[in-house]
Amino acid sequence: MRMVIKMNVQPGCPVRSLAGHDKDQYYILLSMEGERFILADGRRRTLAKPKKKNRKHVQIDVHPLITDFPTTDEKIYSQLKNYRKCH
Repeated sequence: MRMVIKMNVQPGCPVRSLAGHDKDQYYILLSMEGERFILADGRRRTLAKPKKKNRKHVQIDVHPLITDFPTTDEKIYSQLKNYRKCH
C-alpha cells in the first residue's frame, strides 16, 4: 500500500532537482500547475522563462526563502546562493 503525505508547499520554497539534465540544481518554486512546478533560479532560469518540472522529480524544502512576491531574479539568485552554502 502506498502512503501519501501531504505537505504545505507554497511559492517561495526552495526545491532541488532529482532527475534530468539539471539534477542537483536548486530552484525557487514560483507556482504550481497541477502536478507540474514552475521554477526559477535567477540566472539560467529567470522569471521571464521559468522551468516546468514534474512534482515527483523534485525534493521540496517546505520553509520558504522568499515570502514577498513579486520578486526579482537578483533576489532569487542571492537567496539560493545563501541557501546552497548552508546545505
